Amino acid sequence: MIEHKVVILGAMGAGKSTLVRAVAGGSVVDTDVLNTDPGSSKLATTVAMDYADVHLPNGDRLRLYGTPGQQRFSFIWPVLLQGARGVVILADGSSPDVSQELDCYLTALREHAPGVAAVVGVSKVDLAPELDLDSCMDKVQQSIGRPLPLVPIDARSEVEVMLLMDVLMGEVEAAALVQDHA
Repeated sequence: MIEHKVVILGAMGAGKSTLVRAVAGGSVVDTDVLNTDPGSSKLATTVAMDYADVHLPNGDRLRLYGTPGQQRFSFIWPVLLQGARGVVILADGSSPDVSQELDCYLTALREHAPGVAAVVGVSKVDLAPELDLDSCMDKVQQSIGRPLPLVPIDARSEVEVMLLMDVLMGEVEAAALVQDHA
């Protein structure tokens, strides 16, 4: 049995909690509280982390950690990234600051988990017809210095979330192969 610790980073409202719930079939430990941030219309927000423990059909175990997205909780990101086998950076495609948000979480990945397998999910692309995914991909490449898969998703869709997780697990397996042959 292999344990896969996966950390989900992203801004408030990007869909991290929704993604964790979709993977875990709704069985999640969360720390959502009433949102007091006047800059967001969300009713609730995560203040510590979301956690789900999923037993995979092959006997492996998937432990998901959804981080809080607000900068004031950034101190917890490096703690959660320790020992991670995979990272999902989830960007809100409808945000006017999507590029800046990507920078923030890519910097956290580069500084605290530089060799960890990762993917970038872009949510809410249906709300942002002007979003240039190629520019987002360029931003990822420039910031990290290595290509990462970029997958547009609807975090509410279990099918799309599972596709994103399949892409991540492919990256995890590829990283393990490289490490074994290095």
